[in-house]
Amino acid sequence: MFKFNWFGGKQQPKATPETVEEIFLEMLRTAQREFTLASDVALAGTEAASVKEEVLAADKTINQLERDLRKALVVRSAVHGVVDPECLVMMSIAKDAERLGDYSKNIFDLGAMDLEPPAGGDKERLLVLKSSIEKLFTQTISTFVEEDLAKAKEQAKALIREAAWLAHQCEANTERLLLDEPTRRSAPDALLYRFMKRMASHLRNICSSIVQAVHKLDFTSKLLKGVNLDIDLLDGEGYLE
Repeated sequence: MFKFNWFGGKQQPKATPETVEEIFLEMLRTAQREFTLASDVALAGTEAASVKEEVLAADKTINQLERDLRKALVVRSAVHGVVDPECLVMMSIAKDAERLGDYSKNIFDLGAMDLEPPAGGDKERLLVLKSSIEKLFTQTISTFVEEDLAKAKEQAKALIREAAWLAHQCEANTERLLLDEPTRRSAPDALLYRFMKRMASHLRNICSSIVQAVHKLDFTSKLLKGVNLDIDLLDGEGYLE
């Protein structure tokens, strides 16, 4: 159960906090699986046909889970007779989780076009990004179930910095491909960087809900003061330890 006091109150409606939380966590877990499958097609040579049904099923599941979550929040609000800030937070981050599935599907669709695969430095950078985003998913999920609120907030701040760095690296490499080094692979590789940038940004939005008030969701610039986003570690092990 989350420890962020989103679902206060003594009443126990049919849509319990546990129900909403588990739906949201399952959205994240499913989006992570979809991303791994999709990026394996786009980057690692996995045949699209071999995972297409699983990718589509994951995407469909995420969409259904979002509808289930919305319904649960409506039931909760009806029982309490008010739409509280906690419901607004969950509705917002659920949309971020749904978008994670959408961008994973975009990555799969690009890989399924059977274009010339990424090569050289860009393949290495994209593989580091893939690994880093998978790690970001895992640590985001673990932060949401962390029992210690203070520890969860510190973890969330670190993940926000990580996600911002990943997004910045994606943007820099997109500009490099399109402005400085255009090749046959420039367009598809730039799209992969762009899709991964959006995934990092949506995960950052989700983590912001742990440390920001509802009116400050998605706005994390103050948390990034002093963080060097320009440092390039995409040819190494990534930003997270």
